[in-house]
Amino acid sequence: MTKFRSMWQKLNLSQVCGLFAAGLILITGLSIGLLTYQHQLSQAEGTLRTNAALQLQRLALTLAPSLLNEDRVSLNLTLNEWQLDHSIPAIRILNPQQQLIATSGRFSQQGERIYQEITQDNLAIGTLQANLDTSSATNAARRYLSISLFISALLASLGAWISYHLTEKNLKFLRQLPEQLKEWKDGETLAISQPDSAEFLPLYQALTDISEQEQQRRMLKQALDQFINNDNQHDHSTDFCYQNCALLYVEILDLEVLQSRLSAQELSTLLNHYHRLLSQAAKLYNGKLDRFQGDGIVMLFGMPGPDQQNMVHSLYAAMLFLGLVDYIRENNHQLLPLEFRIAAHYGPILLAPIGEEQNIQGNLIGDTIHWAARLAQSGEERRLLVSQSMLDKVKDIPDLQWQEGHEVADLHGCTQYSYWLDKLPEKNQSLIKRQIKHIVAMTEPV
Repeated sequence: MTKFRSMWQKLNLSQVCGLFAAGLILITGLSIGLLTYQHQLSQAEGTLRTNAALQLQRLALTLAPSLLNEDRVSLNLTLNEWQLDHSIPAIRILNPQQQLIATSGRFSQQGERIYQEITQDNLAIGTLQANLDTSSATNAARRYLSISLFISALLASLGAWISYHLTEKNLKFLRQLPEQLKEWKDGETLAISQPDSAEFLPLYQALTDISEQEQQRRMLKQALDQFINNDNQHDHSTDFCYQNCALLYVEILDLEVLQSRLSAQELSTLLNHYHRLLSQAAKLYNGKLDRFQGDGIVMLFGMPGPDQQNMVHSLYAAMLFLGLVDYIRENNHQLLPLEFRIAAHYGPILLAPIGEEQNIQGNLIGDTIHWAARLAQSGEERRLLVSQSMLDKVKDIPDLQWQEGHEVADLHGCTQYSYWLDKLPEKNQSLIKRQIKHIVAMTEPV
């Protein structure tokens, strides 16, 4: 029993279905064949008995005169010349005292015996005894049974083959899933073939939707990871420390809407283009794209050792990027325009070293970044909103024109003033226009 169970457990579902179909067809065929065999055998034997009885009745009428005259020669001649059916191999004539008078053929002990009285004027003058051979009926019924079993075996084989291949065809979808999901988990694309069975279509559609969402998330993450600064240029102190710096928070508007409307490839290509623009703006003014946080990009200036020049550079980098966005909107109609809100802020950031490398690009802690993000959320598209702390550091710069902005509650519930950077000095504005043309020329496809 244990050995049988072990062998059964080694079979896969397709093989089990094939064997089950074959066994079911064989049992059905065998049952039908046996029932038909019994019916056909009974019917054939009944036909043989009926035909034999009719022959004996006719023979009895023929033999009656000779038997009445006790003419044994005539009786023997009649028996020998009478054309008996093959089912009656032997026959004999008995007188009323059951004594043998004449015989034809050889009696078998296994054969069935049938009797027919010989009468004359309603008086019994003798008896015909015949040996009935029903082997022809048995052989015919057995031939039918053999043919039936042979056909059942063929149908069982065909049924097993069809069941195996149909099950195998449907299970192919499920058998590929573990390996495909493992590859998907390792970062590869989830490529699932559409199943042939309609029952698996909902599962296929659900997995396809999840795959598309995950692929979009991965490509978006890959695109946004470009905004993370991987240069290990921060202070390698093993202790937590606060570092004052200027930063820009560039918020991408309607990023979730873009994720739902664009494919992962389209969104990645779009973000890559704006990443190049932002990178060029940061590079020209000694800024660093440090991270993507929330729905925005953090750009740092003046680490380590911030000064007033770094803070002014953050303003110039923001205006340069906004100018690039305006230029793209007006001149590149093939690229989907994105909207940005930018806030500039100055304050302390807690530098937290990570791991053995003590690199802080994964861990800038403090209210400064959160306040900058909140300030950007209060801003407007394509305008630079500056915090009071930033303005206090650059208010001595000549020819910077400001406009009062919103009163924004900070994280502690206190009201903070903000200001719009309305205009740069003329020479800086001209420089930014030239830089826009230069960057656009470098980033446009050949």
